[in-house]
Amino acid sequence: MAERPWDARRQARARRILKRAWERPSDGFVDFFLPLRAGEELSVAGCVDIRVVRGQVQVWGACLQPSRAFQRIVAPAWGALPRLRGEASGTEACAAADEDTDVHEFLSQRSWPIVICARLVSRPSSVNIGVGDSQETDLREALRAAFLLGEERPRLCTHRSWPSLLQNFLALRGNVTAEGSAWQPQVLLVVGAKNVGKSTCCRHFVNTLLSAVGVVFFLETDLGQPELTPPGLISLHRICAPLLNFSPAAQPDERNKCLVSLFAGGTTPAVHPILYARSVRAAVDAYFEVCQKHPGPSPPPPLVVNSHGWLTGLGLELVHAVLRAVRPQLVIRIRGNSVALVEDLAANDSGLTLKRKRSLLARCGPLTQGLLEASPRAEEEAPSVLVDVESIAKSSSSEAKSRSVRQPLAGELRWLRFAAYFRGDMDPCRPPMGSPLRSFFEPLPRTRLPLSRLSFGLVHGPLPPGEIEATFTSTIVALCSLRSFGTDLFVSEDNREIGHHADGTLPVVVLGEDVVARCVAMAFVHAFDTTCNELVVYVAGPPAAVESVDSVLRGDIQWEPHSIRGQQVVVEHATSRGASPMQPFCSSWVLEGLAIGARAPTTRTNLKRRRLEGRPKGAA
Repeated sequence: MAERPWDARRQARARRILKRAWERPSDGFVDFFLPLRAGEELSVAGCVDIRVVRGQVQVWGACLQPSRAFQRIVAPAWGALPRLRGEASGTEACAAADEDTDVHEFLSQRSWPIVICARLVSRPSSVNIGVGDSQETDLREALRAAFLLGEERPRLCTHRSWPSLLQNFLALRGNVTAEGSAWQPQVLLVVGAKNVGKSTCCRHFVNTLLSAVGVVFFLETDLGQPELTPPGLISLHRICAPLLNFSPAAQPDERNKCLVSLFAGGTTPAVHPILYARSVRAAVDAYFEVCQKHPGPSPPPPLVVNSHGWLTGLGLELVHAVLRAVRPQLVIRIRGNSVALVEDLAANDSGLTLKRKRSLLARCGPLTQGLLEASPRAEEEAPSVLVDVESIAKSSSSEAKSRSVRQPLAGELRWLRFAAYFRGDMDPCRPPMGSPLRSFFEPLPRTRLPLSRLSFGLVHGPLPPGEIEATFTSTIVALCSLRSFGTDLFVSEDNREIGHHADGTLPVVVLGEDVVARCVAMAFVHAFDTTCNELVVYVAGPPAAVESVDSVLRGDIQWEPHSIRGQQVVVEHATSRGASPMQPFCSSWVLEGLAIGARAPTTRTNLKRRRLEGRPKGAA
């Protein structure tokens, strides 16, 4: 990937490349064979399937080799565009051995060192494919709309220090060994404020490491804007395919498996900081367990960790908790041009710690002690290297005004992530657009869970048994399989009762101090069927995937397909099937949120405070 920005010279080269394109019908689609020389680039917009026929192509850290399998690239109109760059390799003159005869004849007649095959999956709405003589012209217009956008559109660029950082990080793989015969885990942590490009940087690091070692683990600790899961989850993924979907609505590759998914209660760690720290520690322990079982003489796959962008007050303490849990060898801090951090990271004899001014949070004993217990410091900490890197994200107002499509807000992107999680058939390049509940969930089957095996609970407070139906109906919930932290045992019977109570109410589960919520799937509660004694929900996966569910937890997540809830998501016009967007059934608590304002951390009972524990003010 080029370090320099997109300019008029690259735009002119892209135009010449498209003029040499060769069209070939294939399986109901039209494939375009595009020639490139080493160093030439093409930017991609929309949803395009790419495969390399000859040579080697790099796209955002991923090296694509000749193959018959297509790799999907999703680039929405509101974001920076990825760039395909031809790379020199020793196999430039070799095409895939199993290519068709006409493709072999086409390649033999031309000496292009690099050839890629592009298949347009989705076209811009302004391009209409005609019939007859106009079809070829329309296909050319669609090709230009996907690969030849205006020069003013932002393109992704790498930082000049990224290649050397990853090269030095990979050089440690042969030198880091733990005691005995087990390999020491190799971890890279990316930290920084909001909107500095942490997720984009992690995506590039994962793709680059994947091209070098074959398998990479990725730990997502950003609850609000995760890359591969819906918001509210701490997840550990085994990455075997490059991450080339740049839209929050794009479906993850099936080759990338989610090993651990833990429900943290909300889209921000402030909802339950202790549970957040415990969940991060549990996910990291799962990675360490994989490293201990790693066979063979080669070291285990490295781990890339993405952090949240809250770097003040409680958020800084939580970053410190993540730092203690993952124990990274390399910490990359991305600094924005207009962001000045009050706190700073520094390395000392005891490891990587945080410098901060004395504040009320620093004097708050119970919460700080709870974070230390949830993510304790290791007995022997390996030294960490901290590297400051400038942000490559462009956030100036002049560039934002030059974009033809409005950049979605953070709340809109969260809404889009939930919508795409339930509806995998959504156009990943479409802007956030709400729809009536009836039409949104119409393609999804309703999954029924027996109430006899379920318990219900709230993450951030007590739940009266008589208010379970009113609290959970028409809300986003986490279908969980609870287990004790650090063991494979479920929650003790003191905190969890199976079956109905004598008065007919449903059982309530209370999260203990040593419990993490292993999330099986996120669901939307449709109704409580008291006649059949079942809970009716909408789940994205098959019904067999939720057979291990024993608890239903609701956090501080509010999402509905027809309700914007202050997220400024545009809602479609009501269809003829019903004027109300809440049809056929929806009974949300209409008084929820009235007259309560912002819930400050000091008013929540799930946080450890001296006044909540009955301790005097001057007690230590």
